[in-house]
Amino acid sequence: MIRRTLTAGALALLMASAAGQSIGRRDTIPPYTIVAIRDAGVRDLRGEFRAAVCARLPADGPACDDVLLRLAGESVATTLPPIEGLAQRYRVAFVPGLFSECFEDFARPFADAQADLQAAGFTVDYFPVAGRGSSARNAQQLAEHFRATASDARPLIVFAYSKGLVDLLDFMVRHPAEARQIAAVVSVAGAANGSPLADQMHAVYRAVGAPFPLPNCAPGTGEELIDLQPDVRIAWWQQHGESITVPLFAMVAAPEPDRVSPATRASYRQLAKVDARNDGKLLWHDQIPPRSYLLGYVNADHWSIAVPVAAGMPKASFLFRDETPRTALVTGALDVVARTLADFAAAGP
Repeated sequence: MIRRTLTAGALALLMASAAGQSIGRRDTIPPYTIVAIRDAGVRDLRGEFRAAVCARLPADGPACDDVLLRLAGESVATTLPPIEGLAQRYRVAFVPGLFSECFEDFARPFADAQADLQAAGFTVDYFPVAGRGSSARNAQQLAEHFRATASDARPLIVFAYSKGLVDLLDFMVRHPAEARQIAAVVSVAGAANGSPLADQMHAVYRAVGAPFPLPNCAPGTGEELIDLQPDVRIAWWQQHGESITVPLFAMVAAPEPDRVSPATRASYRQLAKVDARNDGKLLWHDQIPPRSYLLGYVNADHWSIAVPVAAGMPKASFLFRDETPRTALVTGALDVVARTLADFAAAGP
């Protein structure tokens, strides 16, 4: 009971902090056209990803065009049969984001997709990190996880969510020997280039949010939000970007307005001052790492794309919009990633 009270209080705190930055009511968003950032070396795999995801949606589930936004410039790809033997060739791991540790008793990122993958025969690891830990601290924690699983020689495909991408990239730079296990990284609403919210909310977060008592996670220092400031992320890419040679794949959360959860609408509206296409925490283009492969734009907000919140906290389900078929997205991404890696191998050095 105490934990549930703390969780409700924490959600109220985070929502109030965001609401203080809101810009008022805005019911209609003008249409935006989003294309791949080709001048940043981003390669477009939206057609291939759509074909892979659509083939995995249940007949009684949502329409594919309601799951993935169909935006200008997307190619049409042939639906290919799933690659056989992926569960024997690759391991899968998930890295959560900011605050995930604090709330994972109720709603852990990718819990549903992980269970489905394991039922299909995959070896799946969940690499928890400190919910309010800095990237440097969490990189060390990730190194320990990778050492613990190193006895399995199969390469890893790692799904990194939100700030988990920042932590994972920092790990890859700080611990290159352990990172050799990684064959590819799939960023899921990853904070590749940070968020304007990290600048706007840093002072109040350091004073109130970082020390606020939350279940299961230690207080923060404020450094965890500094890690997400755009200037800090740009400087990181300038210093370390060439060190990241593992293929990166980007799954972008870009919800239509009716898919934005009530619990994150205030920050969604705040970010809409900059760009209406945001997921409530991150702008669309800040989710795409340089020189990555763009998988697609998912019609889901920052929480729904990864976290089964409504199922984990049914009494608070009215605060969330969660119609996202996460297993189809993850398995579709695995298929596209595996095909891309096979193309690399076929091309040779």
